[in-house]
Amino acid sequence: HVPETFDDNESTYQRREWLVEKYGQERGLQIFAGIQGFLHLVVGWPGYLLIGATGGPDRGMTNHFYPSPLTEPKRPNKQLFPGNWREKVYQSDIGIAAVVGGLVTWAACHGVGEVMALYGGPYLVINAWLVLYTWLQHTDTDVPHFTDDDHNFVKGALHTIDRPYDKLDPLGAIDFLHHKIGSTHVAHHYDSSIPHYKAQVATDAIKENFPEFYLYDPTPIPAAFWRVCKGCCVVEKRGDKFVWKNNGLEDAITK
Repeated sequence: HVPETFDDNESTYQRREWLVEKYGQERGLQIFAGIQGFLHLVVGWPGYLLIGATGGPDRGMTNHFYPSPLTEPKRPNKQLFPGNWREKVYQSDIGIAAVVGGLVTWAACHGVGEVMALYGGPYLVINAWLVLYTWLQHTDTDVPHFTDDDHNFVKGALHTIDRPYDKLDPLGAIDFLHHKIGSTHVAHHYDSSIPHYKAQVATDAIKENFPEFYLYDPTPIPAAFWRVCKGCCVVEKRGDKFVWKNNGLEDAITK
């Protein structure tokens, strides 16, 4: 997820400003957050696959079913599917076409309602869940972004966020089924080869050795999601980093 910058795209920021001016801070931010939530959780994943939504300008407009950029990329040497990956995209398309064909046959024989109930609905839920935890693990109103010149691997790892799911799921089913993906995600960015059964040990080591850098937010997931929807709109350059532009709205965003 590459955020929009205020200098390159003011439209999203202006839409939020217009809503705040028309409906007041609290109501305006709620409307904006609702739109943001819908766009990310429902439209976001298909949009990313089809047009590279939120992928940034470096690779141009991309499509995960066609390996060449759809528009002129800002950095032509930074391909989404380099080398023999292009052939793998076409191979994957064959499998996708077979699944789509199966779904069409299923719908023709038993109706669209049954397909949506048993496949379409769960598919949308999975997509929303995937986007939700990925977005929250890399985004918050006080977490900055960096340019290529100022970014490095360690700095990127230190700006991911561990979030517990205990308040959303007191029984611990989410942590069990997802191998604590929410509360051990920072360790994954330190070294993605760490297996899930060692992720907690690695996380404890990071906490112990880098307590001043480790990011952990105990905010319940729905509240954190709502805060991010309201406050993570566009970024602006301040010093050597990009921060979320929320001038005068900070208190309303955290409510």
